Parts: sequence; C-alpha cells; structure tokens
Amino acid sequence: MTGLEIDHVFVFTRPGAPEAAALEAAGLRESFRRAHPGQGTGNVCYCFDDAYLELLWVVDPDELASPAVAPTRLAERAAWERTGACPFGIALRGAGPMPFATWDYRAPFLPADMAIPVAEASADPAQPFLFRSPGTSRPDAWTDGRAGMRQAAAGLAGMGAVHLDVPAGVRPAPALAALERAGLLTVATGASAWSMRLSPARAGGGAPLRLALPGFAVAGFSVG
Repeated sequence: MTGLEIDHVFVFTRPGAPEAAALEAAGLRESFRRAHPGQGTGNVCYCFDDAYLELLWVVDPDELASPAVAPTRLAERAAWERTGACPFGIALRGAGPMPFATWDYRAPFLPADMAIPVAEASADPAQPFLFRSPGTSRPDAWTDGRAGMRQAAAGLAGMGAVHLDVPAGVRPAPALAALERAGLLTVATGASAWSMRLSPARAGGGAPLRLALPGFAVAGFSVG
C-alpha cells in the first residue's frame, strides 16, 4: 500500500466546536472553516505541515439524514455520545490503491463528477469513517492561502503519529487493521471508549505535543 499517507482526521464536536478553545489555549490557531452544503455539516480546521485536524459538527439535521448522505452514517457518528458510534474519520491521500473495498460517496457539496471512495467497513458506525480525501497535497504545499502559517506560531510542524484506542467489545475492522499494517497509525483495543491521540511535532525538535480526542486534553505545551 505504498503511496498513501494521512491527509487529515476529523472528530465530531458540538455545534460551532466550542471544544476548540482548548486548542487555542495551547497556542494552536484556526486555519480555515467551511460549510458542506447538502451534507448538513460545517467545520473548522487546524493545519499542520503535513496534514490537518478537522472539527466537524451538524448544521442541518435534515440534510444529514437525506438519502444521499445517510449511507455515510454521519448522523449516528455526530450523535456519538448517545449512539455509541465512533466520532472519528481518517482521510488518506496519494496515488496508491486503497487497501480495502470502497463505495463512491457522491458528496452533495462536491462537483457532480467527483466522488469520495469510502471504506465499505465504514457502513458500521461503530468503526471509524475511512475514506480517500478529495485533496491531493500537504497543507504546506497549498497555494490558495487556506493553510495560512499553519501552526508555526505554536512552534509545531507535522501533525505527528495517530493512535486509536478501540472500546472493549468492538473488533477493529480489517480496513482499520490494514492502515495499521501500513504504518499509518497504531491501534489498541480494550479501552473504555473511542479515543484518538495525536502527537504534533515541535519544529525545533524535542518532545511532541500530546492531544487527546474527543476530550481535547492538551499536554506538553505551555503558552508564553
């Protein structure tokens, strides 16, 4: 599975992502935000040099429940605290083949001739939403200004390692195991709930920042 890398990860939040205050307090800065017309979601994104973190929330429940969007099971994921679904998504980019079977999601906010390949395993909302990103390049290679200065103000470079803790009683799908075998993330089972840990790298070296989701606990960084 050469040629693939993580493009971004997402986590569902409350509307407007008030959880982002913890990121801002740790020195991270918003890069861009957008709405997804027809899908019923909006986001705010934090770019690193190589990938970005997307905070995603519901803006229109009716659009989210529409026939075009319902197969993604994003509605159940958005209500993860009530449904027990996995609140995370992992997007890949690159020319390499996807290491698992996919179906084409015709996202309403994309041009009609574009589709997002989504892992068939992600039809189960108890699994992460795995897909190929429409994006094809790292944030530090974008030319449209969306990435801004990324997280240079916080002294951070790459987004760092992605680790998933899987709840006890949930067996990781083979699609998720394939990403682990490819070295794109690490997985541990038997946790009390779904959680994701990111380790953004410091531009000057040293111990990375530690960011735990969905609780938005930030460690290893002091402002000022």
